[in-house]
Amino acid sequence: MGKPIIHFEVAGTDGPALESFYKHLFDWKIDHQGEGDMQYGFISDGSAGPIGGGIRHEPTGEAEVVFYVEVEDLTAAMEQAKALGGTVRIEPIDTGDVTFGMIRDPQGNSIGLIQRPDQFSEEDE
Repeated sequence: MGKPIIHFEVAGTDGPALESFYKHLFDWKIDHQGEGDMQYGFISDGSAGPIGGGIRHEPTGEAEVVFYVEVEDLTAAMEQAKALGGTVRIEPIDTGDVTFGMIRDPQGNSIGLIQRPDQFSEEDE
């Protein structure tokens, strides 16, 4: 069995601003602790599920770590990110299984957004 991913971090020069961005964009609870250079915000998204991951070959880009967050409405999440000071890096792409896009937070970190198709058709309801 492989070793599980159990934690991720998002770093930037203005930690409190990043905490606010993610709190408002994804409705995460953030427990801010410390002062000065020792500031840290512990994230709780309310889930207990495993974190999946992948390794992406990026021959012409920069090395980076990206995490993906599932959202109900990809377009609305991208608009909210822009309103909170983020930018759109990749417009929505429908793969057939999911629709995904990518944004950058105000510090330049990339965040993938995934919207799954409805799990139930109108006939199932």
